[in-house]
Amino acid sequence: MDTIQLLKDLKTHPRILFNDRELAEIKSRVSVDDAAGVSAISFGEIWEEVQQHAEKYLSENEFKVAYPSCDVVLDIPLPLVELDPVGDPPGYVDYPFWTMYSRAIEERIKVLSFSYGMTGDVRYSSMIKEYLLSLSSFSKWYEFPHRGAEGNLSNAHFLLGVAIGYDAVFNTLSAQEKETIEEAIFSKGLQPLEIDFDNQDSHNIIASKRVSMFVGALAILDVPVYTDRVKPFLENSFEYISTYLDNRLKDPEIEGLLYLNVAARHLLMAADILQRSASSDELINHEYFSFLPDVFMYMLGTGANASFVNFSDSFYKLDILYSMAVLASNRNHPVASWFIHRFPEKKLDLLLDFKKIPAPLEPGQFYKQNSKVFPVIGWASLRSGWQEGDHLLAFNSSESGKDHNHFDQNNFVLHTAGEWLITNPGYQDYVEGPRREFTLGTVGHNSMLVDGLGQMYRGRSRLVDYYTSEGFSYIIGDASGAYGPEIIGWERKIIHLDQRYFVMFDKVEKSANENDLSFLFHTPASIRAGGEILATGDQSKRNTLRFIGEKAAAEISVCYPSDAEKVVTRYPGAEQYGACLQVRLKESERFQNLVTLIRPCGSENKNELSYELFRSGPFFDLKVTDPDLGITDYLLVNEERTTAYQSSKDDQIKIKAEQGWVSLAHDEKAPIKFGLVNGNELVLNETVLVHSSENISASGSFYEESAKVKIEQHQKGKVYILAANPHCILLNGNPPKENQVFWDSEKGALEIELSQGIYDLDLFFRAV
Repeated sequence: MDTIQLLKDLKTHPRILFNDRELAEIKSRVSVDDAAGVSAISFGEIWEEVQQHAEKYLSENEFKVAYPSCDVVLDIPLPLVELDPVGDPPGYVDYPFWTMYSRAIEERIKVLSFSYGMTGDVRYSSMIKEYLLSLSSFSKWYEFPHRGAEGNLSNAHFLLGVAIGYDAVFNTLSAQEKETIEEAIFSKGLQPLEIDFDNQDSHNIIASKRVSMFVGALAILDVPVYTDRVKPFLENSFEYISTYLDNRLKDPEIEGLLYLNVAARHLLMAADILQRSASSDELINHEYFSFLPDVFMYMLGTGANASFVNFSDSFYKLDILYSMAVLASNRNHPVASWFIHRFPEKKLDLLLDFKKIPAPLEPGQFYKQNSKVFPVIGWASLRSGWQEGDHLLAFNSSESGKDHNHFDQNNFVLHTAGEWLITNPGYQDYVEGPRREFTLGTVGHNSMLVDGLGQMYRGRSRLVDYYTSEGFSYIIGDASGAYGPEIIGWERKIIHLDQRYFVMFDKVEKSANENDLSFLFHTPASIRAGGEILATGDQSKRNTLRFIGEKAAAEISVCYPSDAEKVVTRYPGAEQYGACLQVRLKESERFQNLVTLIRPCGSENKNELSYELFRSGPFFDLKVTDPDLGITDYLLVNEERTTAYQSSKDDQIKIKAEQGWVSLAHDEKAPIKFGLVNGNELVLNETVLVHSSENISASGSFYEESAKVKIEQHQKGKVYILAANPHCILLNGNPPKENQVFWDSEKGALEIELSQGIYDLDLFFRAV
């Protein structure tokens, strides 16, 4: 960053939270009834809500800050005086009371600053000035003297609040007031943060502190006495932010969506403010801000309420409104706009930052594919869509081992029709005891226990393979490194078939035959076997059970081994988190497998799926019939993950591959659906559906006169696809050139020469 040029380009105050042009646009927006239908959001109503908050803040003689996690409520008198040490609640060390305290103050300054900008009402500017001068009189902006600004978020929130307020009421301050506040920004805000100059950690606290450093430096950069003194802070924070954004595209560290949002909110704030203050889009156009909305949208549940996957320390409910507003406005992101329109709230962030309103586009239309894998962070989303009745299975097998991560590798959760049916406990309990053991440990997650014990290490896992398409997707996670020496290997494979159900294969190698394995399925719902509700301690002889929620259900079938023990448990001392179906393997063998069928169920699913499973060494042959839909699926899997010949027990399906799937509807006019992984041949009733000279992964549907096929070509080769006749047109996707497409009359197939890459083909087999 060229700080000399930045100083030349720097705009006059206000420039941090808003500028005069933006205020004029917002005033226009709140005064117009949006009858034209440009947006379904009533900005006028939001402004009324913001004004009510501002008036409340004006009338306060004190305010309260609540800490539900430790059952403490603080009374904060006004005008502000520096908060005395509170003392640690039982079970905590250095409990950060000042984080929420400083955030409450920052929020008040922000609301009052915006209200002053909109109205020019001196009551608001006077109250802001009172806050600024009170904070300037504090001896420090961090809580723990023995730590200084180390690992403390209050310094960041106080600095942001004072920078916002100073910028908003700059023209109303006397020369002495400016000097007092500027000195506080520098000495109490910026200088203590110098401790992080060489800290490149991606932790959300470090990111937030660096952004506050950036904003605080921008606020007083053009004050002559501070220009040279704040340049090192501006340059250091900019370098950190730029490196952080670069690293997020290649670094596996992630602390869960809550802290991803905390960091993202601050990074977007820096990018937005730089653009506003100096007309620089150097940060806001970074590629990371294209990646960011994808993570939140793919980890968003279905239904009427916004609910998110709670891997690591996180919650179902997250406030991502600011991030979506900035992304929609500055990156013209249609799904960010959709989220705001789908889940609008009467919040200042929406009024202030949703300035340009791109036409909203539902995620399923924008992304074109419902499932997505994030290999860098080790997360995956297998879903049927984003509509009310859709479902989501989210999976975690990650290298990230930060403190906010849990001992939860190869863990998954299931959301269907607006309801979490297979669940995580969410944010860890920091007080030693059973709730902490449950929320942090493997025992509280949908993972694996060995002799009743969980993982020894955070992270140390990875996604080893994956493929996604419209009808056939799978992921494989390896969590071997998360355990102690008792586990040599554990791979968990989850296959999503036709967006209807999942098949999960667990393959475990133990160091000793006698180690006992149990697999966990947590739920807040009731657990039923047939028509019987199972209570804690009950065992079921049935291999198919249902988790029955308020709106939907999940059907769990233990397909292999058939004699696995199924018992309902609750963790003593953490019963409020719901029940757990534990599946325990009985046989004492070094290598063990579990095959589980998981079907999200709605009101239309009246009958259980029926299944037949045959095993021969590493080969699994699963036949599943849905009596309601009239569909039979054949799934062939080689757990050694190598290309091999395999056939179904009735010889209907034959493959030379690692995995193969064919779906046959009982209605002969319905399409034949298929999937092939790491292979080169798929045969149905002696008819070759797909053949290739090299190994490929492919999936699609065959209709009477057409086919839709997705191919991942690993190296240059020829692919043969069953075709009805030579009159063929290729449309859409990434088709090869015409001279690379041939009709092979002997094979009755279309021959296509493909280079390495991914191809989405629409094939039509009829004369035109």
